[in-house]
Amino acid sequence: MILKALDSLGGLLFGREKYRRGHYKLAKRLASRQRYEVYKPHLIWLTDPEFLAARDMVEARGIEGSPYDRCFTLMTSARMVRNIPGNFAECGVRFGKSSVFLLTGAGAQSTKRLHIFDSFQGLSEPSDADVQSGGKSEWSKGDLAVPQDIVRQNLSAFGDRVDLHKGWIPDRFPDVADQEFSLVHVDVDLYEPTLASVEFFYPRVKPGGVIICDDYGSGDCPGAKKAIDEFFADKPENVLSLTSGQSIVIKA
Repeated sequence: MILKALDSLGGLLFGREKYRRGHYKLAKRLASRQRYEVYKPHLIWLTDPEFLAARDMVEARGIEGSPYDRCFTLMTSARMVRNIPGNFAECGVRFGKSSVFLLTGAGAQSTKRLHIFDSFQGLSEPSDADVQSGGKSEWSKGDLAVPQDIVRQNLSAFGDRVDLHKGWIPDRFPDVADQEFSLVHVDVDLYEPTLASVEFFYPRVKPGGVIICDDYGSGDCPGAKKAIDEFFADKPENVLSLTSGQSIVIKA
């Protein structure tokens, strides 16, 4: 309450735009000391109407998850493939925040379904490929577990556009073996489930469709990058690494 009052007073005294830019400069100065980045307030994606609507939804429901730059990447990728045949798949969902942005990007009138694959028991056992340079893995079996009922409730606004497939990856992939996909989002942190995901879905992604790996650029998830690099080493597509930590592949 006090901060909100001070914020309103600052806007009245100095003008809203000048006060906002002052906030940005202060935040940038503080962040730069730790080599962090702060987004400039005039970036268009921060005012995108669909993005703001999805952001309002996840914040109203208290849905935690991916940073908003990653969420916007997912949303704009979903927009890009609106006219490409095929459903969406998401391997690893946690609370469902990324799912909200995928479904928003697909459009309110879309007939695309989102197939979500998750154990709802957290991560599987890390392998040697998931060990960081210091000799340890960031993860343990069972980390990041979220009950299925919570995810279902978080995505209830999208009605029957969502199918939840509970089980360890890749055990439930045969459920969609006869389907085609225009977008696949892989966010499973570890080497083995990442590799299993791209091995299954790559041949089922339509040309022009996209495969996004959430963990590709994360130092905490070396196995995810290893899996993507190994799989696409002999494929015609290039892996585009983003500053958000994600990677994108556009199917040839």
